[in-house]
Amino acid sequence: MTSSHIALWTVLGVALVISVATDVLSRRILDAVTYPLMAVGLGVRLWSEGVGDLETGLVSGVVSGVGMALLLVPAATGGKMGWGDVKLMAGVGAVLGFPTVMAAAAFISLAGALQAVVTLLWHGAVWETLGHLVRRWAVRVRLMDESAVSAPGRHIPYGVAIALGTFWAMYWQHDKLG
Repeated sequence: MTSSHIALWTVLGVALVISVATDVLSRRILDAVTYPLMAVGLGVRLWSEGVGDLETGLVSGVVSGVGMALLLVPAATGGKMGWGDVKLMAGVGAVLGFPTVMAAAAFISLAGALQAVVTLLWHGAVWETLGHLVRRWAVRVRLMDESAVSAPGRHIPYGVAIALGTFWAMYWQHDKLG
């Protein structure tokens, strides 16, 4: 592992820890963390590896960052997730690059699913959520009117899943390298 990878992963780790804290405490992932993360990630990639290609350098960081952000854009535009989550995912992609970003996307998804299940169990809301799901399905197949469905208001700080999945991917990549 090169010194630039160590530096990038350190910056990423600090950004993730800060983002988890702010997401849990105030339901926000700060631009003051995400924008510098993206800039440092892409800058270090350009400086250490040049423009590169899909697996190295600036190109890898840009493609990976955009790809990770695009995974969450539908949820953000639908109001189900914040834009801070989208920007944090872009920062994660910019730092990790390809192919590690693929593992991160899978691990973040798994961590998010587990986090959602644990949260529902913790709040005793499994049956309420399943009932809401059935009502949403009934609206889609026109068995029920849209006005009869109200969404349960829960906040699940996705920054936690982003951090856990990213750390898992970093461990996985480090294990492959070393």
